[in-house]
Amino acid sequence: MPKADRDNRELVKTIRKFCRRHGIAESTFGRHSVNDGKIVGRITNGGWIEAGTERRVREFMDRADRGEIVLYGRPRRKKSRSNAETMSELISSETSVRTAGSFAFHEQRQRFHIFANTTNESWAVADRIAPELTAIAPSGEGIRILYAPMDNGIILTRTLRALHAAFPDTPILVVMKGRGLEDLRNTMGRLVDRMAEHPLSAFILTNMYVREAVELRKISDDNPDELVWRKVALEGNRSYDFQVQVAKLYGDLANEWLIHPGSHGQPVYAKPSIISIYRKDRAGDLAGILPDDGECLRFDYALLNHPYLHSHTMRFRIEHMLGPVFDRLATGGRMTVIQSQGDDPAHEIVRKVWPGQPLPRTSRYEIIRDFGKALRSDGRSFGFTGLTDARSLFRFDMHTLPILRERNLGIQSLSAAFNNAVYFGQVKEELAQAAIREGSRYLQITEDVLRKHGGMWFVNESMSVTRRSVH
Repeated sequence: MPKADRDNRELVKTIRKFCRRHGIAESTFGRHSVNDGKIVGRITNGGWIEAGTERRVREFMDRADRGEIVLYGRPRRKKSRSNAETMSELISSETSVRTAGSFAFHEQRQRFHIFANTTNESWAVADRIAPELTAIAPSGEGIRILYAPMDNGIILTRTLRALHAAFPDTPILVVMKGRGLEDLRNTMGRLVDRMAEHPLSAFILTNMYVREAVELRKISDDNPDELVWRKVALEGNRSYDFQVQVAKLYGDLANEWLIHPGSHGQPVYAKPSIISIYRKDRAGDLAGILPDDGECLRFDYALLNHPYLHSHTMRFRIEHMLGPVFDRLATGGRMTVIQSQGDDPAHEIVRKVWPGQPLPRTSRYEIIRDFGKALRSDGRSFGFTGLTDARSLFRFDMHTLPILRERNLGIQSLSAAFNNAVYFGQVKEELAQAAIREGSRYLQITEDVLRKHGGMWFVNESMSVTRRSVH
């Protein structure tokens, strides 16, 4: 028998075993592996298979067997018990837990993930606030920080490295407000390493609104459910020990961290949830900084990173975001707010794609003015920084773009750049989808702007307010 025939027979046997193991049809296998539902039949009948196609087939099987690809097969008459158990394990594994029924929210978050992975904003923000954090004078109990929103945890992790290096023996509590299960999973997956390096770290993660997160109690009447608070003392002293224990929480948390789109575009939680995690072997050392139910916290530092949309009213910003956080600052505590500034290639793309659409923007000067009036009316003592561009503005870049020469940019790079302009410019999703359906005009505008500036960058502005006294 020729070697090619023997190789084909071995490949067919391997494929059929794979299909039985995963409970899928051979045609389904062909479509998923190489987009050809008849490939298995052709190989079986002696058809020739290219080396590259065979490699794709085998890589597909290897990835599925490692659990990187989840296949949902139909129940078969002779489906074995072991196969059923295998499918159950694949579906219920840590990385397969999903927040069902929140497609609108996930569509919005897809743009964020592309933006976060193709720009260096997280690094720029973390490096900017790290000196502010390391300048904190700890109280006798330790350091308390508020961070909102938690996003994917990169800014927080990078910042905590600096804080932990500066205060290796100081108890540190970080309260984080998240927007959904994916934020929670990404952040908790990174925090376990911080807990291994800095055992006196404790973290509280919640999906509630900012005005509720600062008090760790439910205030809004949007949802009738009672607050669910999990206090998890992790055993062991290694990152892997903590990772295994944290992973077991996601199944229950998926239902609590369900997200619905709010009337103003903001995500709304389905069930109020709080998770506090800390090391069991350091519970005694952390007792003074971990809050009891109903305890009023005072924060030494608070970061609000793009906490609202530019389309939100000033009243919403002050009453639902800035005011509640300022009220919970300790004496000398500092709150830093970061938002997009608008004078960059990203906003230029938005203005050219939608020339007739208004581009809402509220500068930091307007916020400082109106928020300062609200604070003075209550007789509170405070101080602002960030009035000058030199202290406020900072740039970050889309760092995955190729070097711009005479050659045309690829459509994937242009699509990613357009996505980032849409996300950073806070363009409504229906406008973005309409521009895509109209043809390639949006891509040409994107390329023209990138070539004009030699790349793509973004400008943020920051402002800070310090509480000078507590009444």
